[in-house]
Amino acid sequence: MADEVQGGAVVNTSPRPRMLVLGFPGEEDLVAELLQICPTSRHIDSLRQVRQAEWDILVTDEKLEEKKQYSGIIRAASHLCIVYRSPKANHYHTIEYAPGWKCAISSVPGVVSQEIRRMRNLPERIAILVHEKLEPVVMQRTTHRVFEWRKLPNSAGSLQPPEIVPFISTADNHPLAGKYARSDSSEAWLLPKDVPDLPSWVRAALAEWNGLAPERFPGVPDWSTREAWLTKEELRITSEIQKVESERLEYLNRAREIEADLQARLAEARESADRYERALLTAQSDELKEVVIQTLQEIGFTVLDADGSAASDDHLEDLHIMNPDSPGWVALGEVKGYSRGARTEGLTQFLRFNMRYTSKTGRSPDACWYIVNQFIRRDPSTRQRALHGKDEDVKAFGAANGLVIDTVQLFHLLRQVRDEVLTPRDARELLRNSSGRFIIQ
Repeated sequence: MADEVQGGAVVNTSPRPRMLVLGFPGEEDLVAELLQICPTSRHIDSLRQVRQAEWDILVTDEKLEEKKQYSGIIRAASHLCIVYRSPKANHYHTIEYAPGWKCAISSVPGVVSQEIRRMRNLPERIAILVHEKLEPVVMQRTTHRVFEWRKLPNSAGSLQPPEIVPFISTADNHPLAGKYARSDSSEAWLLPKDVPDLPSWVRAALAEWNGLAPERFPGVPDWSTREAWLTKEELRITSEIQKVESERLEYLNRAREIEADLQARLAEARESADRYERALLTAQSDELKEVVIQTLQEIGFTVLDADGSAASDDHLEDLHIMNPDSPGWVALGEVKGYSRGARTEGLTQFLRFNMRYTSKTGRSPDACWYIVNQFIRRDPSTRQRALHGKDEDVKAFGAANGLVIDTVQLFHLLRQVRDEVLTPRDARELLRNSSGRFIIQ
């Protein structure tokens, strides 16, 4: 008996650490510098663009969840380590809220404090960055954005969010920068919007996280990747990588522009189709009559709106349809839209239409076309054929040169003309020579 087939190893894994960069609009140079830090990195516009399990770190200035009307909520996975920089905006900003928490971890503006409190026993890397990079900035301020728990409206959770451990704070112990645990093997670093040299903070975080999750954050010595300590060969290869990355970013930007243009054109095409072609399948009353006229004219018929010449209280057929290939040939057309199935009463109306036309012109029409849009709220591919179950009535109507035309069939006929499966003349002849129920192959 053959051995049971089992899943094996994943063969196309990328080197670690693997970093996502999300957000930072208008800061292309910063994004480009961040993307050079890790061996595997990617700039994204949404967490929905990636499988989060394949990544280790997220550097962002956006909150750690995304909401979409039809797609629901997606949150930054709990295994991800985060470097979060406050956004440029000055309003309250929710950073992270996990189901069950009674508060959210938030970025709150407007806290007044002239004095700043240092923290003891910080890891050396963090202490150096705080002293050399952050203190000179925060000491110039008197009003600060701080990180704290904040109750959300309608929050029914009972769990306490993780403690925010400050790197530096106001005199009243409001964290100006800090961190909190997201899981046993991940944490988030919180930095102010004006933090200098964000890439240095990311490098420091990677080095610290080596002790937290060494399999995901292998040793990344800060100094060994700096230009001053690279060999000539490393510099050459690094330059080539930067060139490729620059070309990739240029391509992605160009692709986004092309896609945006195509999406705009598609929206215009959809709007146009909704007003014309798809209106054959959705419209009723005068709107339906107008698009039927437009369709028949595009196929090459000459169409007269007969209602325009009739008295307001004298309802006659909607259309007089002429074929330029057959001078003198005339079909009377009646256009109807139904929320349910087409009705046979429409067939009997042609008795009156024919008599009135014959009395007025001294001759009978060559054909009578009952053009119907039925079951307009259904998907056209699921609609029954026109006058389903009324085959004897349709047969009798056809024997008197009558033709029942479902607008679904008229839509397909127009498509075939545009796709050059049929010429306009072939389409006209197909309609002119048909009777009973019009079905296009």
